[in-house]
Amino acid sequence: MSVIKLYFWVGLVSAILLRVIIIADHYSAFYAKVIWYLGVAGYLWFFMHRYHIAKRRFSVINDLELLKKVRNQQNLSEKDIEGLNYLLWSLSVSKESSNYLIISVFSVLAIVLSLVLDLGILHI
Repeated sequence: MSVIKLYFWVGLVSAILLRVIIIADHYSAFYAKVIWYLGVAGYLWFFMHRYHIAKRRFSVINDLELLKKVRNQQNLSEKDIEGLNYLLWSLSVSKESSNYLIISVFSVLAIVLSLVLDLGILHI
């Protein structure tokens, strides 16, 4: 569970950093660049982890032919049940939907703040 939380926070912090670039760029190109590197490195780490999880889930479904067995309402073996248990557990503990929602909210805030700064409505 702590690994799940770690990757959730890596993804979230990376998303925020990439949106903070808009503000940092108004003050310092150097800090904007540092924030960009940190955000992209964090995203790389986060999305490589998500890729690994997606491949593992696909592999369980494919190797055990679970989709075919469920579609044909075949009896499931003990190994099939273990595979389904892993898939359901993995989906149930995933913070993916929370991460997507928070990233979307910060994206909207970044766009609004960028427009406000670019149009000179607010001077921070």
